[in-house]
Amino acid sequence: SFERIIAEDANSPEAQSFINLERVEVINQYTVKLILTQPMGRLFTSTLPFNAGLIVSKKAVEEMGREKFASNPIGTGPYVFEEWDVNNNITLKRNDDYFEAGAEYGEIVFMPMSDPTSQELALQSGEIDIGQLTLDNFDQISQMEKFEAEIYPDLAIQYVAFNTSKEPLNNKKLREALRYIINPEEILIGAFAGKAERANSILLEDMTGYWQAPDFKLEDVGEDYVWNLLAEAGYPEGEGLELEYVTDANEERRLIGALIQDQLSRFNIDLNIEALEVGPKIDRWQDGSYDITYARFTNTVDPGYNFQWNLSEQLGKWNLFHWSNKEYDNLWQEAETTLDSNLRAENYKKMQQLMNDDSIGIWVTHGVKTPAWITEIEPVFSPDGVILPWLISNSEE
Repeated sequence: SFERIIAEDANSPEAQSFINLERVEVINQYTVKLILTQPMGRLFTSTLPFNAGLIVSKKAVEEMGREKFASNPIGTGPYVFEEWDVNNNITLKRNDDYFEAGAEYGEIVFMPMSDPTSQELALQSGEIDIGQLTLDNFDQISQMEKFEAEIYPDLAIQYVAFNTSKEPLNNKKLREALRYIINPEEILIGAFAGKAERANSILLEDMTGYWQAPDFKLEDVGEDYVWNLLAEAGYPEGEGLELEYVTDANEERRLIGALIQDQLSRFNIDLNIEALEVGPKIDRWQDGSYDITYARFTNTVDPGYNFQWNLSEQLGKWNLFHWSNKEYDNLWQEAETTLDSNLRAENYKKMQQLMNDDSIGIWVTHGVKTPAWITEIEPVFSPDGVILPWLISNSEE
């Protein structure tokens, strides 16, 4: 599984997670040795425990082929894959051969609903047993007797990304102006009901290498300063500036787009909003046919993972800034190949300063997760609010 990730023809976005892996030697049926070209500072913090460390059946991959395997996963947990009704449900059934105590339920059904409002309605109608609440309705629904609910801090980062690779946002002066015009505090009040805190870093405050970016508040510099930046960028009074904004087709992301649209309009800048389903949105992200987007990226407890998506290697993949900086790449490489935690921390701070100096976007929030569930069940969540479905049980009450 690991060698598949680093193979050149795989073109895996996770290849950087195993940047120093040379090969894997099989010692016996239950033991392997990883041969590294250099030390890997995050091997045991975010590579092996996270996406890149997932092991799949070699036999299944070779017999089914990549495409068929992608829709017919093989696993060994308390539940096994039963059916995937594309764009509808994924059904897991109890694994009667599991080595520990049997799973609580005969099956678990996952119903994809990207819009939390739809999840709320489905939860209240009894269609689902666990779902996410909107922040606007969290207080009301969490107080209903038939539901339990909780707010968890998220480990992710949500941000506004400027496409730095094409006109007009390849102009740094223009990006600097937008950083003052777009107000994250208004976004948090309007789209997050004031329940999510402002982020000034890609990292959580207690993580290695945390560096707090400036706030870039309009009131600190005054409107004249921003008008001057726009004029220096070739758009005096904002005239003639029209930007394309790509976002998800759900209520929260549409609202964020509308808030940014209103903020830009105060400086005579037009923002065209395109709300897309996941597939077309990712296509646009990767081919770079947009000016601004809003994204949420999952992070891990090790910064190396969080920073890898902005490498030059990720252009055309998950580098939504479409930004390439060799110094940033080299700092990341050095941090990946040392066990010196102080050096890693210093490199991560420098990398954030490079991103800040180039005005490539705006950190907005790490967000929150707001799961709710019927009182008849007892779900288990990770510290950042991710449901652990194999541990769901009936409530003792």
